[in-house]
Amino acid sequence: MGKIQKLDWGVIEWIYEPEQGSSDHLKVGISVMHPKAFQPRHIHYGDEQFMYIISGHGWQKIGEEKCSIEPGKYFHISAGMDHETFNTGTEPIVKLLISLPAVFMPPKVAPDTREKTRKMESIDKKEFLKETVKELLRHNLKPLRVPLSIFDENHNPVYTNQKFPQYCKKCCQIEEKLENCEVYRHLPTFMPPYWEGASAYVCRHGLSLYVLPIVYEQELLGFIKTGHIRTSLGRGEEDRLLFNVPESTANGMVNMIHNIAESICSHYQYCRMQVKLSENARVLSDKTREEYRLQGRLKTTCDKILNLQINQHFLFNTLNTIAGMAVKENALNTYQAVGDLAQLFRYTLRENSPFVALADEISYVRNYTNLQKLRFKDQLEVVYEIPQELMESQEVLFNFLQPIVENCFKHGFLDRTRKMKIEIRAYSEAGQCLIQVKDNGCGIPKETMKLLRDKIERGNEPHGTSMVVRKLQSVYGNSFWYDVKSKAGEGTEVSIRIIASGGESR
Repeated sequence: MGKIQKLDWGVIEWIYEPEQGSSDHLKVGISVMHPKAFQPRHIHYGDEQFMYIISGHGWQKIGEEKCSIEPGKYFHISAGMDHETFNTGTEPIVKLLISLPAVFMPPKVAPDTREKTRKMESIDKKEFLKETVKELLRHNLKPLRVPLSIFDENHNPVYTNQKFPQYCKKCCQIEEKLENCEVYRHLPTFMPPYWEGASAYVCRHGLSLYVLPIVYEQELLGFIKTGHIRTSLGRGEEDRLLFNVPESTANGMVNMIHNIAESICSHYQYCRMQVKLSENARVLSDKTREEYRLQGRLKTTCDKILNLQINQHFLFNTLNTIAGMAVKENALNTYQAVGDLAQLFRYTLRENSPFVALADEISYVRNYTNLQKLRFKDQLEVVYEIPQELMESQEVLFNFLQPIVENCFKHGFLDRTRKMKIEIRAYSEAGQCLIQVKDNGCGIPKETMKLLRDKIERGNEPHGTSMVVRKLQSVYGNSFWYDVKSKAGEGTEVSIRIIASGGESR
């Protein structure tokens, strides 16, 4: 069992956390939100998250976009994004949670600053910090919604973004004066050799603040402070304005200030090099070579941070990590589910021809229905009747079949009083390929069927069936046939005829 974190609205079991000292910052957890619980609007300060809904129903808002929570859905929340969740059901919302600290991009040194540092005979560290913060503000520091303050080596504030929680503004009036915060009044003492990690302080209200010294080669430049968050359960009605956050948020904030400190040190290193070159005219001939070397090091640092950003590789590597864990724990069902999910993403992220082999499209549908079997277990039966020769020879439009199968679950199986069955068949006749998807669901009433046919004919509405038809029409023109047959209480059958591969030209 992983580490359990109790929150106001539920619990998170962190089933995978990086070892101490590891360069891997990825965390994986299972989040359980209590029935009828509400996670108030909060900001993902220092981490971005990927969530896959395993069970439960509700709604959430990511930024200003409100969306429903249903099994099988997945979401990505970027750092700095507002988020709130409400469990509207009578069962917990269970989701797979993957967290990665947000990436802070180090800025390039502006040309006017280079000219200025070229003429410097020494570096005033307080003025240097002010100039560097200006550079950070022009780039990635300003959009950050994390409570953040930067101090010089004598603990004088150089920058604060005033993004403090409402709780701190109301309780301690920190917005009026930083010294009103008891943790800000505390002056950390770091004696050489300076400790490279961040220190955590907790105020009397139970809020955590993280302090990191900015150190270049054992020379103290200043401090970065961030936090004002709570990672444990609330203690009473007096702190209703402050909500606890997952530990991944705290880890993301600490990782962020490390990246900012690294950016400041890289800039400081660059300025020192310029001072050294201007002090010694005899090495001017080496200036270009040293500058290129230093810029190369800065670019390498930038590239390393860029490689931490969430992308396709992050997603697949994450899923491979979870699959490996499942194998070690002999959780074969989990291993199969993660494999199916990885194949789903890999298929949808392809950037090749709009056509694929029928075998690939069927394989994609199998991955999807395998995940649905996790929900419904033996209650769901899926039958495939497709000749192997047709699987290999027939080309079809990429990702046209899965939305049709998905409709079986979204509409056909609303009434789950009997065993669910889906039959997927394909065969060729008279130069055409016929593909059928049939379910034994609740069927479509006559009135709804008429509305559905109207949507298909208009073809301009954001309806799953309409989009599939438009997709087929854009490729095959009038050389395809799409039909839906259904009767209330007896299921639905969708039939598609397209040109057989090797037949009439597209």
